Amino acid sequence: MDLDSFLISLYVQINDWWRAKRRQSPRRAPGRPALLSATSEVLTLAILAQWPRFRSERDFWRFASSHLRPYFPTLCSQSRLNRRIRALWSQNCLSCSKNLARGLYEPSAVYRVMDTTLVPAVVRVRACRKGLFAGQASFGRYRSKIEWVYWFKVALVVDPDGVATAFGLAPANSDERPIGDALIVSDHHDTYLADTRASPRWCGSVTG
Repeated sequence: MDLDSFLISLYVQINDWWRAKRRQSPRRAPGRPALLSATSEVLTLAILAQWPRFRSERDFWRFASSHLRPYFPTLCSQSRLNRRIRALWSQNCLSCSKNLARGLYEPSAVYRVMDTTLVPAVVRVRACRKGLFAGQASFGRYRSKIEWVYWFKVALVVDPDGVATAFGLAPANSDERPIGDALIVSDHHDTYLADTRASPRWCGSVTG
């Protein structure tokens, strides 16, 4: 599927979801110009920005400004777009992403797979436990043993086709079992495959 077709399909699904949730479009403050006022447009850009090809928020905005203005003629500045995305993220973007995922995965799959991996959040920072990500990520040495980094533990549940049905983020030193329990409660499937670090109450243990 080319980008244009994908973008249109994504917007239609998001717009239908948003209208079903809100039953009406959000009102714009009187006297202000219509700068990307439709929430469904912001949600579309927010989800499209997660594409791994974009290295940063600035990189995505430059792409959108150069290539997507025919679809978003009222595209606002990068700073304003970022503010709107952050304002919508916690309640709407995550719910919208889950709704889109429900249309992709196969609910009748016999099992789902759960696993975690470590992701470095910030490299080349000073050994300060009161700085960025303090209390959210674990602080330690990188694989090179030279750089200090903040780590996150990313937890995923995927179906046999690789579609993510649940995800979570925690400090890297978090215990695996509470993470697994939280994901399973939110995912509501019957059978999971995981390694021996996951909760034995819920998961079929596999090795290798």
